[in-house]
Amino acid sequence: MNPPADTASSAASSAAGGLPAAPAPEGQRQLLQALLLEARQAREARDAAAEREALERARLLAPADAGVALALAAACLAAGDAPAALAHAGAAARTQPLWQASALQAQACQRLGRADEAAAHLRSLLADAGTPATRRGAALRELADLQLNAFGDARAAALALDEAARGQPALALQAALAALVADLYEGTRRGVDIAAGFAALAGQLGVPREGEGPARAPRAPGARPRIGLVSAQFCASPVGFLTLGALRALAREADLIFFDRGAKADWARTEFLALAHRWVSCRALDAATLRRLLLAADLDALIDLGGWTDPEALAAVASRPARRQLKWVGGQSLSTGLRCFDGFIADARQVPPAAAGLYSEPVLHARHGYVTYTAPPYAPALARAAAQLPAPAARPSAGVYALVSNPAKISTHTARALEKLKPRRLVLVDQRWRHEGTRQAARRRLGALMDVAEFVTPANHPDYLQALAALDASFVDTAPYAMGLTAIELRLLGKALHCVPRSPTALMCERHGVAHLGARRFDHHAELGAQLLAWSLG
Repeated sequence: MNPPADTASSAASSAAGGLPAAPAPEGQRQLLQALLLEARQAREARDAAAEREALERARLLAPADAGVALALAAACLAAGDAPAALAHAGAAARTQPLWQASALQAQACQRLGRADEAAAHLRSLLADAGTPATRRGAALRELADLQLNAFGDARAAALALDEAARGQPALALQAALAALVADLYEGTRRGVDIAAGFAALAGQLGVPREGEGPARAPRAPGARPRIGLVSAQFCASPVGFLTLGALRALAREADLIFFDRGAKADWARTEFLALAHRWVSCRALDAATLRRLLLAADLDALIDLGGWTDPEALAAVASRPARRQLKWVGGQSLSTGLRCFDGFIADARQVPPAAAGLYSEPVLHARHGYVTYTAPPYAPALARAAAQLPAPAARPSAGVYALVSNPAKISTHTARALEKLKPRRLVLVDQRWRHEGTRQAARRRLGALMDVAEFVTPANHPDYLQALAALDASFVDTAPYAMGLTAIELRLLGKALHCVPRSPTALMCERHGVAHLGARRFDHHAELGAQLLAWSLG
């Protein structure tokens, strides 16, 4: 849900004559028009510095002209100067309230991490009767992104996307997906019904669910296998922490081709780059173009690491561009609903035999656990703990409980489990708790429990790990969508986890916490790498 690119051009067009300006002497008006022309020519020549300079001169010449202020705000935003963009867009709004100003203010606030203000500006834009229908739809998508990823309110995100889809039918699949995700987080539907919902959604991807790619010659004897991996999360993410170790082992036996759908640069991305036989940047490609790239790579196997978090990539994979296809970490809360996969990599704790009927893919059971853990360079103690799991610490303080998952996972089911524990203190740990919108959304689910809540908002992952290590509390698993990576890190820190037993027929995402709690080790990189190779070769 990325902000659209049309706001800057709309603002610049407005400055070129779309908005009324205050009367000015003829000579001043001519100079203003010359500066706006100069700015437009600089923009067309992609000379951002020259465009901004011309608009700043125009702003000095016509300080009350809202159009000039908007164009300057757009130029600043395009140049990455969000504070200046916010200031100029605010000045334009004070002169003449316009939807363009609200749009620019929202985008600037998002870049500055000010989610509450961004949401307020988007709501102002949506309340403006002059907002074009296409921009209204874009604003609803931006608001949905904030609701889900900043405020942890999956239902509000789904409602915003549903409204957007009513004006733009092309968004129907995205809206249906958001509604299923909300049901998944809230537990408002049975797991079997949610799985059926995803299977039905898979039929809307625009490709044959059981389609085969063109016939290709088998791999030459002695040639190294070519294994593709597609994801937007080749970085410090669950994909990074939980796959990197096994992929290091796999890279010794096969040529790994990474199809990178993301852009985040960090230590984990550097590690993935070091493993790559070839690295293909394909962040903005549509399904058809990505499919052609995958076919051209002549892959013996393709491992999807995105699932429904990246529907375009999933649609490309669904057309079966590789000889063998596997689903692994990344959007792996439950079955994709597709039949293009030769295996869904799990283990007997995550997907017991009794739950196999919930999966359209053949379930593959890793011997020692379907993931390993690679510790970040700033937490060497976790690397040692992955090899020899520490015993849980002494009993934590009575009555002190902590929720450290994504706030979106804190459902009314989680609240009921907490109420039975009767906490005297409830510590909520996540960067998103700094937003008022996150706290408001949580109060609707947690109710009076918020009266004993206190908030810890670590700035980054190192701070997060330090906060968990220092916290004297019992850590409560969320339901129905359980802790994943967080459960592993808490185990490695020797923390006490309070996990409610889950049914053997529960969805994989419902069993994450319990299953990771039962793991004996997280350093079996070589063993898992060998299984990945065997599964890739069939």
